[in-house]
Amino acid sequence: MKEDIILEVQDLNIEFHDHIIPETVVYDFDLELKEGEIVGLVGESGSGKSMSALAIAGLLSRKDMKKRGHIYYDGKDLLTISRNELRSIQGNDISMIFQEPLTSLNPVKRIYDQVEEPLRIHTDLDKEQRYEKVLKILKEVDLRDPEHVMKQYPHELSGGMRQRIMIATAMIMEPKILIADEPTTALDVTIQAQIVKLLKKLNEQRNTAIIFISHDLSLVSTLCRRVLVMKDGYIVESGPVKAIFEDPKEEYTKKLIAAIPKIDIDLGNGLQDE
Repeated sequence: MKEDIILEVQDLNIEFHDHIIPETVVYDFDLELKEGEIVGLVGESGSGKSMSALAIAGLLSRKDMKKRGHIYYDGKDLLTISRNELRSIQGNDISMIFQEPLTSLNPVKRIYDQVEEPLRIHTDLDKEQRYEKVLKILKEVDLRDPEHVMKQYPHELSGGMRQRIMIATAMIMEPKILIADEPTTALDVTIQAQIVKLLKKLNEQRNTAIIFISHDLSLVSTLCRRVLVMKDGYIVESGPVKAIFEDPKEEYTKKLIAAIPKIDIDLGNGLQDE
């Protein structure tokens, strides 16, 4: 791989075998991700964008599906390395956040225990060091009164606060790549803007590369430098965000752009939701 490329996906095809007739959901997917770059992956439901991301994160089952191609990270092909090698990369080097935090957070565990868990599993830090690291990341994701938040349960927090907790958990091991799969869809417009600002801040402060998945091109245009447009499992158009928005080539991309609501998001520092 080129020196500044930290992830390279080549000719990724994903085919499900859990039906009588195999079904291909991703065709010939290619991606090069540079250090500190934010790339948007857009398309409607069923376009293949989330499946591509799950494959990159190593979260697709190796049973009931066939994956062809290569996903190179740190000289290793994530599609063929052992389970143990893959686990050492997941969470440490490549982390993922999802659309609805309540499905990812454990309802019977306090917030502190959930954010601290990766440190307990993957590091030799003592109890006091883990506490300080959790406190630091909760402050970084702009949570007010983090000492109090640590003691709470997920159901006691707002949707925006839960998403901040998920981002904190994903970022606590300082991964090189963060995959954000529709992280703002379940939130109202004001909170969406705050989460996008937060991702931008973390990208700038930590130089974390981000793959931002969305069906909302307005958010992608605000956050990303480059965009890949997917339809029916294929990348139909890709390039710098400015070029795609000013001169889209494909009818599908033109329709997505025409459907964008006129909402401006200021990427300056904003206050969190209550």
